[in-house]
Amino acid sequence: MIRPAALVLLAALLPAGFAAAQNCQPTIRKTTTFNGGWWCPTHTYCYEVCNPGNCPFPIESVTIDFACGAGQIDLSTMTGPDSWGATVVGGGTQIRFSTGRRTAQIHSGTCATLCVTTICHPRCIEGVQTANFFTELGLPIGQSRNRAVALDGGPRTPPAGEPIAFTGTQYCLQVTDASAPFGQDIVLASPFLVPQGIFVQGFGMLHLDPLLILPLAPVPLNGMGMGQMQLPIPPDPALAGATLAFQSLTIDPSFPRLSNGLVIEIR
Repeated sequence: MIRPAALVLLAALLPAGFAAAQNCQPTIRKTTTFNGGWWCPTHTYCYEVCNPGNCPFPIESVTIDFACGAGQIDLSTMTGPDSWGATVVGGGTQIRFSTGRRTAQIHSGTCATLCVTTICHPRCIEGVQTANFFTELGLPIGQSRNRAVALDGGPRTPPAGEPIAFTGTQYCLQVTDASAPFGQDIVLASPFLVPQGIFVQGFGMLHLDPLLILPLAPVPLNGMGMGQMQLPIPPDPALAGATLAFQSLTIDPSFPRLSNGLVIEIR
C-alpha cells in the first residue's frame, strides 16, 4: 500500500525528474537483414539502444513506430536481453519493447540490442521509423519523444508484394527509400534472379540477369519514403509458372543504391 506521504513526495519530485529525463539523449541504430528464401522470405529489424552516461534514468521501454502496421511483425521472434519482451501498442502501429526487471533496464552508459522478424512475405515495407524512450515511471527520455531511427549502409529492404501474381490482374508492387522522402525509385524487372549477385560499383549488388533487365518506371515516394506501382499481368495462360524478379534503384544523387531482390510467381 502506498502511503499518502509517499504520494506527496512523488508529486514534489516529478517535475524535476521530468526535466532531467528530457535532458537525456538516448541513441538508436537500426539494421535491416533480408532473410532470403522462396517459401518464407522475411526481414529482421535490430535496434541498438544506448543510454548516455550523463542520463540518471535507466530506459525501461522503447516503442518503434511501423508505418505499415505492427501486424507485419512476428512477436514470437523477439530477441534481446533476458526479461525483455515485445507487445503491440499505439492502436496497432507500434511495437513496445519493455522489461519488468529493474536490473535488466538499459542503465546509464550501457546499450542493448532488440530484434524482431517479420511474418513470411510481408505485404508492406517500412518507411521512416521513429522511436520513443521511457523510464520506469513512464517519463519520456530525450528532448522529443519521437526520434528518427538512423539508417545504416547495409543491404536495403527489397520491394514488397504478394508472392503470387495472377494472370489478368493488376499486381501491386511497393518500394521504399526512407533516406529520400518525396524522391523516386526506379523499378527494375527481369525473368531471372542471379542468386550470388553482381557487384556494381557505387550501387551495390545487382541480382537481376544483366542481359534481360527491363526498367519499368520511376515510382514517386511520399513523405515516408514509400511508393506503389500497379503492374498489369496479361491474361495469357502461357505465363502460368513463370517468375518475375524485381529490384529497385534509388536515384537520389547523394545515396544511390540497389535494393535486395524480390521474386514472384505467376499463376
